[in-house]
Amino acid sequence: MLVAFWGPVHGQVRTTSNMIAAATTIALDHHLRILMTHTHFERSTLEKAYSNLRQTSTSSISAVGMGAIERLVQCGMLTAEGVRDNSESILKDRLDLIAGPSNQDEDALRQVLPHIFETYKQFYELLFMDVSSGTRNEMSTLVMQHADLIVINLSQNRSVLDSFFGKEDWPSVLNEKPVVYCIGSYERSSKMTIDRIAREYGINKKQIGYVPHNVRYMDAQNDQNIINYLLKARLAKKRFLEFNEDAYFTSSIRHVGKQILGALNMYATVGDDGND
Repeated sequence: MLVAFWGPVHGQVRTTSNMIAAATTIALDHHLRILMTHTHFERSTLEKAYSNLRQTSTSSISAVGMGAIERLVQCGMLTAEGVRDNSESILKDRLDLIAGPSNQDEDALRQVLPHIFETYKQFYELLFMDVSSGTRNEMSTLVMQHADLIVINLSQNRSVLDSFFGKEDWPSVLNEKPVVYCIGSYERSSKMTIDRIAREYGINKKQIGYVPHNVRYMDAQNDQNIINYLLKARLAKKRFLEFNEDAYFTSSIRHVGKQILGALNMYATVGDDGND
C-alpha cells in the first residue's frame, strides 16, 4: 500500500516530520515491512533524521538510493530485489529508507517512480512517500495518483485551513482518494483544536490526527537520532491528573498510525514493544 504525505503549503505543516513520526512508530509497533522515501530535489530532512543509524557515508551516497535505482531503470535491469538492495535498513526487517533524488532530473525521476510502485510490494507491505507541497508539482501529483491513501498535512493556522478547505489549494486527485488529515506541530492549548477544526470545516473527527509540538522530538531530529527519542518516549507512562509530554506525544502518534492502517483496512500484528 502506498501512502503519500502531502501538504498545501511549504514550511508550515511539518509534512516530513509528521511522516517520520508516523512511519517509525508504526514500524516499532507492528510486524510490518515499511519502505519510505521522498521526491524532493532540494535537501530533505528525511535522511538526516536517521543519520546516526545509517551506514552509508556521504561520499558513497550516490551508490545507493534513488540514484542507483535510476541507473538500473535506464539499463532495463530494475527488479524488486534492486529496490530492496538499494534501500538502507533503519529498523531491521521493519523500516527501510531509499535516499531521495541526488540530481535535478525530473524526467529521470518520472521514469523511476512507476517502477518503484510496481516492485516494492514483493518485499514491503507499506511504502511511505513524502512529496513536495502545493498543487503545481508534477512529481507530487504522480505519486498521489498512484497512492492508496493521502495523508493531508495541515496546521492550526486559520489562513491555511480556510484556503485549503475553501478549495483554493485543493488538488483534484483528493476527490478520488481516501484521505487522513494530520495537524503538524499541534498545540493542545490553542483555540483551534481538533474538535473545532472538524466542526468548522465539516470533517469527520475520526479522520483527523495530530503530531504534537514537542521540543525533544525537534531536538532528536536536529541530533539526527530520531529512533533514540521515540524509544525513550514510549517508556513514559500516563498518570492520573499528571500530564506527561512524552506519553502524550507517543499516544498521539500511535493514534495517527491507527488512522492510517484503518483507512487502508490493514490489521497488523502488534509488536512486542507495542501496547495498543
